Amino acid sequence: MKSRPGFVALIALLGSLVVGFFWSGYYAWRASIGLDPSAFPLGETLQQIGGAIFPSIDVALAGLVLALGMLLLLAGLTFWLVRRSRRAQVTRVDPQRRTFLTGTVAGGGAALGAVAAGGAGMAARWLYGVGEGGRGWNGPLGRIFGGQVAKTHPEWRDDWKGSRVQSYGRLGRTEWPVSDTVVGTGPLRGEKGAAIVRTALERGVNYIDTSPDYSASGSEQIVGEAIAGFPRESFFLATKWCTPTGHLPAGTPVERYKEVVYESLGRLGVEYVDLVHVHSCDETDRLLDPNVHEAFAQLKAEGRVRFLGFSSHTPKLVEVANAAIDSGQFDVMMLAYHHGIWPEISEIVQRARSEQDMGVVAMKTLKGAKHHGLEGFQDESNSYAQAALKWVHSDPNVSCAVISFFEMQHVDEYLAASGQRVQPADLAVLEKYDRLSSGEYCSPHCGACLSSCPEEVPINDVLRQRMYFEDYRSERQAIELYAQLEKNAAVCAGCSAPCTGSCPFGIPIQQKLSGAHEMLSLS
Repeated sequence: MKSRPGFVALIALLGSLVVGFFWSGYYAWRASIGLDPSAFPLGETLQQIGGAIFPSIDVALAGLVLALGMLLLLAGLTFWLVRRSRRAQVTRVDPQRRTFLTGTVAGGGAALGAVAAGGAGMAARWLYGVGEGGRGWNGPLGRIFGGQVAKTHPEWRDDWKGSRVQSYGRLGRTEWPVSDTVVGTGPLRGEKGAAIVRTALERGVNYIDTSPDYSASGSEQIVGEAIAGFPRESFFLATKWCTPTGHLPAGTPVERYKEVVYESLGRLGVEYVDLVHVHSCDETDRLLDPNVHEAFAQLKAEGRVRFLGFSSHTPKLVEVANAAIDSGQFDVMMLAYHHGIWPEISEIVQRARSEQDMGVVAMKTLKGAKHHGLEGFQDESNSYAQAALKWVHSDPNVSCAVISFFEMQHVDEYLAASGQRVQPADLAVLEKYDRLSSGEYCSPHCGACLSSCPEEVPINDVLRQRMYFEDYRSERQAIELYAQLEKNAAVCAGCSAPCTGSCPFGIPIQQKLSGAHEMLSLS
């Protein structure tokens, strides 16, 4: 049958789409949560493979390797099936014909199609939430993690220097009198990191957030060095149910849950931690895992842990948070919460306080947006970070705001906002930031627009190089990179713009690309 290779290819493409959706999409979703390799089949082996391919990345890679590996396996299987079918077809017509290379082109094309079909299925579930109630990772990646954040003001102002905590609140039913600004330690490294934590404690900060998977346990080690000279009862210490490579999955044995806390205690050099979080939680199964609650009960009885919490900045944040409140088993919640985030979050925060007296820690307080080198804020009396912190401080249901301190300037800059409520001038700063970033910033991990361009212009690369030119003032680098593109935006001027409306962040693509070509073209 002349149509047999085509029929085989069609079946392979449909199979790839289904497997990409149900297998790769599922594991890519779970990989985005940051789960430990033990959450995946052959997790430790896959983690080693991922580490060999990406040696500079020290996070959990097993789930991503599993998801992408299945796509490659599908491509290989499709190539073999279509090539074999094509060879058989040729042999039936001409038994004497040599078939060594027969079907290679057809098999290769079908294999590429299988990767595309499987990738589309994976993206549909993982990024856009098809089959997940529309709760894909595309939204959180853009709205919570979307791009470089305005963490540091261009000027280290003299009037900020020596700033101290000016306000303490109540961390819910823990009864801890928590400073309104607390130290996040994710990016800390070396003696500089330890010095930042010590300085923050000396200035009145009394809550430290760390985790085994921050800097592959480096954060906990730095925190341990920093707190060594302070009375243990003078600060509140929070960590996570994690290993250095990710979060423990639901169903982890009780002894393993306990073991990772003992390991954290060793790195921190303390006898107990005040709080342990079910971290980056996107599944009620993990949130309510009987084993984690049994492990907590045992550790609490041993005097190793005092309180239980959870954190979430994931697509199912609302579902997970409401389940945690309903359970009554959690003392603290740590949620992504910032100016302009989903309106449901304010309702959840209020419910957590009123119904369960939970402590509420706001994280991701500096929402992702365009960096702009922050030149646009050079003349502001307050920094964007201060305005964002004041916005959070103004919510009486929020106990404190956690923010990553990784420059010594941050101790002064962030604590200068302590004890203050948002004012009209601060709202103007936040709105200005939104205006500067709206319809401008090309979010990483997106790619939603690429398939809309019939000329296959790498829209994301062009916009990134325009950002280098305009915002980072790296004009030469931007021009050189643009010149290296196989296809550039020269074709955009006379195009009918089928890309219009394809950007989920509202970028006017044709206008921006045409302008980028004029800006970056050496001619």
